Amino acid sequence: MRIAPALQDYHAAAGSSDGHYFWQDLICARWIHEENPIKHFDVGSRIDGFIAHLLSFREVTLLDIRPSTLSVSGLNVVLGNAQENLTDYENSFDSVSSLHSIEHFGLGRYGDNLDVLGHEKGLHNIAKCVQLGGYLYVSFPIGKELVEFNSQRVISPLWAVEALPNFELQKFVLIPWRGKPIADLLPKDVDISIMGQAGLYKFLRVR
Repeated sequence: MRIAPALQDYHAAAGSSDGHYFWQDLICARWIHEENPIKHFDVGSRIDGFIAHLLSFREVTLLDIRPSTLSVSGLNVVLGNAQENLTDYENSFDSVSSLHSIEHFGLGRYGDNLDVLGHEKGLHNIAKCVQLGGYLYVSFPIGKELVEFNSQRVISPLWAVEALPNFELQKFVLIPWRGKPIADLLPKDVDISIMGQAGLYKFLRVR
């Protein structure tokens, strides 16, 4: 017999579903399911969350700077750096995503080179992979801009909107670290003084 007491479960709720990763992965996967794309391309999103959702109904090509030995039906993992040129993938996908990844670019956290403009280069390179009429899905921490070296950036809610002139914002959801998402809000109306929140964006390429 091995004594392994479980003392916290008696009054616990059924599962954990209050974190921002839970909400962003679920909401964005539903958006993609509704659009029913032909080919989906992702950069750096969590395999055990968002990508797992997508693989239940869609094949995914995943680009990541970190090597992976995972072998899952429907998942094609490509080793690469989104801060560098992605010419092999430009205009190749009608659906592209990068959730909670862009804010890390250029900080060296995952072995990439230090680059103060890493997130800007990454967003532009990822956006070029979207075909005309296709969709781009991104998320990142939002609020008063700062760098939490070498963890992440906190970025202005309007940054992606202003940085993507060839795209139109279709949907925006504010997702607190804890609590329910807020869908009836525009990026310009986000209270940037509040710490611990992320923005989830759905863009349509129009040019």
